[in-house]
Amino acid sequence: MEGTFLDLLIYFLQLLVCTLGVFFACGLLVHLIARLFSRLLGKGSGFLFDVTSIVGTPVHELGHAAMCLLFGHKITRMRLWTLHPEDGVYGFVEHSYSKRNAWAKFGNLFIGMGPLFSGLGVTVLVLWLCFPALWGEYLGHSAEMAAAGSLSFGELVSGVFLLFRGTFEAFRTDWLRSLLGLLIILSVALHISLSPQDIRSSLGSLPLFLLILAVFTCATFWTPARDPIFSWLTVFNLRLISLFVLVIGFSLFWLALALLIRLVRLVISWF
Repeated sequence: MEGTFLDLLIYFLQLLVCTLGVFFACGLLVHLIARLFSRLLGKGSGFLFDVTSIVGTPVHELGHAAMCLLFGHKITRMRLWTLHPEDGVYGFVEHSYSKRNAWAKFGNLFIGMGPLFSGLGVTVLVLWLCFPALWGEYLGHSAEMAAAGSLSFGELVSGVFLLFRGTFEAFRTDWLRSLLGLLIILSVALHISLSPQDIRSSLGSLPLFLLILAVFTCATFWTPARDPIFSWLTVFNLRLISLFVLVIGFSLFWLALALLIRLVRLVISWF
């Protein structure tokens, strides 16, 4: 297969977007939503963070811990959850690794993003257990659109809206299971946000990832495998985006709640 240097560069950027771009973009968006939520409520957000941290913080930290084990890091100290921490840190995972171990060093990129994987996994698991019919319908629809390569942002938003509406309608048939599922998902959505330390630790291994990706790009660009690889990554990312939009949608619930509370406070202050 032939191609110019510009074509090679475009292929490299496409692979970068399809491998890390979605994760970083969604992680950053969730982080910004959480920050805005805190700024809108100020000290009033503390209570909500305390309550939701009971579930959200362990899920967040277990995401880090799982990636540590996968990439050969030694977990030296871990705190899954603490109520009213004096240092403001609900949980943490401290780990170490051999600087000579390239695999372990490469793993820093994914250890930092661990909460995204665990948060997404728990959200999917809860939807499957507590809202099986709704989840099956949403997953089937997004899979069909992804396979056809026609999954648009409008369709994603529409699918998420229908799923939200369905979760509240599910209270009519099984309110206890629906309430439990909704509380878990909302707790995870508020704590899936990556901390500045998480982002810094991930970016530290980014040059190594870019080097590996550049080698892979050159090794596949002039081969017949280029188009199938990119097609598979495109379909995978469309499905991944459909799941991330779901998590972001639940995160936006907290933002809408913060805006409502802020408006009520403003109205009350006028009287």
